[in-house]
Amino acid sequence: MKNSEMIKIGRITSSVGIKGEVRVSLYGGESDNLKQGTVFTATRAKTETTLVVEKLRYQNGRPVVKFAEVCDRNAADELRDFELSLPEAELADLAPGEFYIKDLIGFEVYDRMSEAVIGVVSEYIRNTAQCLWEVKSAEGKQILIPDVDAFVKEISADAKRIEVELIPGFLE
Repeated sequence: MKNSEMIKIGRITSSVGIKGEVRVSLYGGESDNLKQGTVFTATRAKTETTLVVEKLRYQNGRPVVKFAEVCDRNAADELRDFELSLPEAELADLAPGEFYIKDLIGFEVYDRMSEAVIGVVSEYIRNTAQCLWEVKSAEGKQILIPDVDAFVKEISADAKRIEVELIPGFLE
C-alpha cells in the first residue's frame, strides 16, 4: 500500500461488560468505516497499536466494538481515549451530500444574513458540548461557529462553500 494520510474517525470512550468490548464515539456520526474486519491504527499520545474489529453491535444507538486483540475488561480499559484512524485511501465512499471533515478545511464560509464572506474554515474542533468550525477571517480573526443545523444551512462541495445563518451580534 502506498503512503496515505491517516484519517481519525473516532475515539474509544469506555469499556463495556467483562468480555473486552468498548464504546466508540465516531467523529462523523454513523459510518461504514466501522465494520467487522476493519483494521484500525489506534493512537494515544505516543502509543500506537493495531486493532481489528471482530464484532460490532449497537447499544442505545452507539457502537460497541469487540477488537480481536482485546480479551477482557482490563485490556479494554487500557484503550480508553485511543483514537481510531484509517488510511485515507481506505475510507468508505459517502452518500451524496455527505462529507468528510478533512475535505471541508479551506472552504469559504458565507453568512446568509449579512450576505458577506466570513472567512475560511481552518479547523474542526470536537468539543464535549458540540463541535465547532474554526473560521479565519481575512483580517486573521478566529471565529468559532457551532456545527449545528441552527447555524450551518448548506454545504456545497462544488462551490467549496459553507453557508451559515448567524444570529445578530454573533460576529461582534
